[in-house]
Amino acid sequence: MSGAVELLEKALILAGVNSQVRKKLNTLRVEASLDSTNSALHRLPLGEQHATVILAEHQSSGRGRRGRQWHSPYGRNLYLSLGWRFEQSLSELGCLPLVVALSAAKALGRAGLEGHRVKWPNDLLLDGRKLCGCLVEVQGDAQGPCHAVLGVGVNVHMPQTVTTSEIDQPWTDLQSQLPHCTRNDMAALLIEELVENLDLFAGQGFSPFRNLWEQMDGLKGQTISVHGENRLFTGVAMGIDDRGALLLNIGTEVLKLHSGEVSLNKTKI
Repeated sequence: MSGAVELLEKALILAGVNSQVRKKLNTLRVEASLDSTNSALHRLPLGEQHATVILAEHQSSGRGRRGRQWHSPYGRNLYLSLGWRFEQSLSELGCLPLVVALSAAKALGRAGLEGHRVKWPNDLLLDGRKLCGCLVEVQGDAQGPCHAVLGVGVNVHMPQTVTTSEIDQPWTDLQSQLPHCTRNDMAALLIEELVENLDLFAGQGFSPFRNLWEQMDGLKGQTISVHGENRLFTGVAMGIDDRGALLLNIGTEVLKLHSGEVSLNKTKI
């Protein structure tokens, strides 16, 4: 890949996806530029969102968790969103962000990457540097069904520039580890893992993913700080509960945290 820009090609991506997953897809769109792939998917009628994949070469207003901007240079990284309908209630989808992160982790592993880990709930780090982020947005009735828009951004080939110097956390890209992994190949792997794992999660819940989470958990046993909306908690990460909440041992008790921004060893990651 070196300095050349590799454009996404719908035909190449679909050719790289196995036939079972292709049959489950509604449609796949590749756009030159969007405000964000998640926003574009939200604009579709709910009936058209399920199993629809939208990719973009560029995002003008890419979004990360907690309203952060996602740096989205043209033709360098992966900006992908997938819509999915669940019959379950909102309360049963607490582990969905974890499943999305594990799907991205498995796709990266199939591409040949080693050593990456998940930072709860759904960032992927390599050597403490952010490689991939996920944004899960769910709407629906309390009793179901629910419609989820699942966004995944992967830093594939992001050279240092004046703009990247403005990113407020350490980051890395796939090119520095796997120079022969293409964006089209990575997109196909990611779509396969997402579709297969969302199907599995819809049918069996988080149980089939528990062992993989234990392997990929980048926080367990670490002293961390968790910044909530109004409070700061510091303690030792103890894994997750059955609903995906972070277990934090603060000495006097073990807290169950459902949201928050995690810092490790006083350095934000």
